[in-house]
Amino acid sequence: MAFAIDSEPYIVPLSHGYAPEANALFFHTAGEGRKIDCIEGNPRVCFEVEGPAEVKVGDERACTWELRYESAIGYGTMVELFSPEEKEDALRYMMRQQSGRETDWTFAPEMLETTRVWRLDIESVTGKRSFAPEDG
Repeated sequence: MAFAIDSEPYIVPLSHGYAPEANALFFHTAGEGRKIDCIEGNPRVCFEVEGPAEVKVGDERACTWELRYESAIGYGTMVELFSPEEKEDALRYMMRQQSGRETDWTFAPEMLETTRVWRLDIESVTGKRSFAPEDG
């Protein structure tokens, strides 16, 4: 996630959950810190998501080597979620994304109270893949 405040860029990796029906990404943060300062100063962000990268080994000629990748870059606005229900829904998206499981995750009320949860409303996305999907 890339933030900008007072003409100063700040980039930090974050775990996320994607909700296609809402066209949104979800994140959680601590109660305070540099990310919070950035979001409060300028909620517009740029994000990047990537798939696994793989080096295709060539021979001694450098141009026969290849990096295979896929990535998406987008822009949007961060919105804080406050209700326990909204936070739970967002955190479930994150758990499903990270675990690959469709479990109905539960969260302790104390944790929901102290965790700040954010929805990134996606405004635009572009993507690139360095290989055709059928090439694996």
